[in-house]
Amino acid sequence: MRTLILTGATGLVGEEFINLFSMHRNAKLIIVARKHPDFTIPKGVEIRIVSDFFDRLHLRAALQDGQEMICCIGTTIAKAGSKEVFEKTDVGIVRELAHVCSELNFAGFHYVSSMQASIDSSAFYLQCKGRAEAEIQFHPFKRISILRPSLLLGNRREFRFGEKIGMMLSKLFPFLLIGPLKAIRPIKAETVAKCLLYRAMSDNEDTLILESEDIKTFTTLSINF
Repeated sequence: MRTLILTGATGLVGEEFINLFSMHRNAKLIIVARKHPDFTIPKGVEIRIVSDFFDRLHLRAALQDGQEMICCIGTTIAKAGSKEVFEKTDVGIVRELAHVCSELNFAGFHYVSSMQASIDSSAFYLQCKGRAEAEIQFHPFKRISILRPSLLLGNRREFRFGEKIGMMLSKLFPFLLIGPLKAIRPIKAETVAKCLLYRAMSDNEDTLILESEDIKTFTTLSINF
């Protein structure tokens, strides 16, 4: 049985990933988080608390036994309070996870990034996401998945003004999102979670960077593990 470790459990994609384990899976899921999620966790899912992700000794202990990392770590500059704190979370924690997972010989690392993420971006948010991607690819994991979803659809527990506006506009004017604009069509967080699960349960040895429309192709597959 493969052991998957999830970080970023309280975010929209993280919660949807946990929901996939509401039914039996041929895999063990371990959540590593700073605190216990404030929603119901399916039976059989283990929770390990790490108060400081920069404490490598404790982080290493929490990640023991893992084989595949599902990384949904991410915040916003507004929620973080400053660019420095945002960078520490979205780049720093991902860097620590990649480093420790590599030391522990994880086979795979699967990361939820952002549409248009690039280390060369002039936008600070997208540049940080690109840097996080580079930190992961620096290590010799057998499997690497970098998902770059567009606007996420789902019942997020925290309010994000930009997402709400984007959701409203996409519902009012769906006919505008064709051609080159097809890439920015909203995507269900559940779809992103399913893609992560497929990749984590795969035996492929490759690196995939999946744009939003690529991620959606996984909705045609049936989860049978």
